[in-house]
Amino acid sequence: MLAATELSAAIRWPLRRYKPSVYLAIATDGTVYIVAHRAEMGSGDRTGLPMIVADELDADWNHVKVVQGGGDAKYGDQDTDGSHSVRSFFDTLRESGASGRLMLVRAAAQKWDVPEKECTTEPGMVVHKASRKKLSYGELASAAAKLPVPKKEELQLKARSDWRYIGKPNKAYDLKNMCSGQAVYGQDARIDGMLYASVMHPPVYGSSPKTVDDSAL
Repeated sequence: MLAATELSAAIRWPLRRYKPSVYLAIATDGTVYIVAHRAEMGSGDRTGLPMIVADELDADWNHVKVVQGGGDAKYGDQDTDGSHSVRSFFDTLRESGASGRLMLVRAAAQKWDVPEKECTTEPGMVVHKASRKKLSYGELASAAAKLPVPKKEELQLKARSDWRYIGKPNKAYDLKNMCSGQAVYGQDARIDGMLYASVMHPPVYGSSPKTVDDSAL
């Protein structure tokens, strides 16, 4: 789990971006920021949940930056327990990515003055096959930001056969940092005035202490 210091720094979105949902933002340089709103406890949530958004968005995973979401009711249930992170948020995160994709397609269609149904996507790009025109998500971010977020009934989720990332093997997002000792975990957090505590046990199991010397406290 990321430390609070890194968490607060990461959650400051780029100034020039559009946010079709609380889980997603796209910057004008093409970077796709996806919020992992549940803690990484070794089960892959911090990779698996953003992959769902990225798949429906049709994002290029190489241009995805995962942002650890702080505790906030807007993200919904944030308990990482019971092996239900994906089950509970699968549809919600798919809809988040699909909303972003549709807004980008609509922005491109308006720019090219073509019907949106003639536009498709490939990783990080909106494509108009008839004219062979392409625009990157970064190039469309500002225009997409001016459009209304689509209603749920307007969304068209990908068919299972079109999934790029969902259900496919992928390395953990933070694997390199974890293996090189650069990853920052919750226990690494340091703040001004921070105090430390530990549970003191008697040396023999089942015994009880008679006295405690707390003069150093």
